[in-house]
Amino acid sequence: MVSAESTYAMLGNESLWDAAKTAHRLLDESRVAHAVVGGVAVCLHGYQRNTVDIDMVVRQEDAKTARIALEAAGWIWNEDQKECRSPSGVPVQFLFSGERAGRGSEVKIPDPSEAAAVTEFEGLPTLSLACLIETKIACGEGNLRRTHKDFADVVELIAAHDLSRSFARHLHKSVRKTFRELVLRARGG
Repeated sequence: MVSAESTYAMLGNESLWDAAKTAHRLLDESRVAHAVVGGVAVCLHGYQRNTVDIDMVVRQEDAKTARIALEAAGWIWNEDQKECRSPSGVPVQFLFSGERAGRGSEVKIPDPSEAAAVTEFEGLPTLSLACLIETKIACGEGNLRRTHKDFADVVELIAAHDLSRSFARHLHKSVRKTFRELVLRARGG
């Protein structure tokens, strides 16, 4: 499998990878539990795709500490966008554990301090495959403008990991039906 670091280098997006590694280091040094989610997590889990930002899950009670850690290192907080930009301009957007993963969804964004919710790839704490898939489905179901991108990511993760419909047992019950339908799409059905 091609590494995410080499994927972003191939795509000419080294600044994104550098920002992800730096954000992780800064948050880790500040003892802020965190995990990569979104496009970077999809790439870390084996589907080579580009993205323009870094989505990071933190606990609500750690949000201020996370922001202070990044700002102390020269990152700029943008209140309107609710994101921190690296010195090279890469945005890091924070998602908060315990919040709904999508509008009206029963799926909650997992706590990055829970070992079962996080795995490590290339030195970055990343949502586990099951957590990533269920949050992607929940987000896609809750926002029509995101459905195509989030469902496409899930289909590509299904293909990359050769997942079958039985993987649904690892997902929140509210997204299992959609997952099974996406498995059929990934198989060309």
